[in-house]
Amino acid sequence: MRLISVFCCLLLLVSSLGLAQPVKSTSPQITCETLCGELFNSIRMEPDKMVMRLEEALVIHESCAGDIVTAAIDAVNAEPGQVRRIVETAMDLAPARAAMITAAVKNYTAPQVVAAAEEQMEVRRAVVPDAAPPQPMAGEQVMRAELPLQTRSIPIVEVRRAELAPESSMKLTDVPKAKAMQ
Repeated sequence: MRLISVFCCLLLLVSSLGLAQPVKSTSPQITCETLCGELFNSIRMEPDKMVMRLEEALVIHESCAGDIVTAAIDAVNAEPGQVRRIVETAMDLAPARAAMITAAVKNYTAPQVVAAAEEQMEVRRAVVPDAAPPQPMAGEQVMRAELPLQTRSIPIVEVRRAELAPESSMKLTDVPKAKAMQ
């Protein structure tokens, strides 16, 4: 009798395990927004693998071709050479979606970045008085120094030199006169 009860318990246990089916893991359908975000980030991280990432995204979700092309253009900052490669790749991989791809390129506008209030920085500048620039005194002449025989324009630090005109009103009475040379 004991043997029958143990056998029944084992049979009951095995049958309950047999009836329990494992949960099937279904891969959730990735959304266009998620796919485009991942594409954008991957292109920004590795720009040299842009074509490969674009092909992967188009194979995963061809129905989002317009959004995928727009995200790829955003990732390359709408650089004309890169945009041409994006359009060519998209047209080759999804020729049935050519109208959608063309519309995405024609209607593309660069996103406007709006900074959050806490991220804005205050820029302070020095206050310059409204005084006029210093003018040379009477008898002074301001000239710009130039390098001789220079063929290209290089910024030069301005050198100012005061020169007294011969008709200067300045009298030098305490200076001894030099003797004439023979």
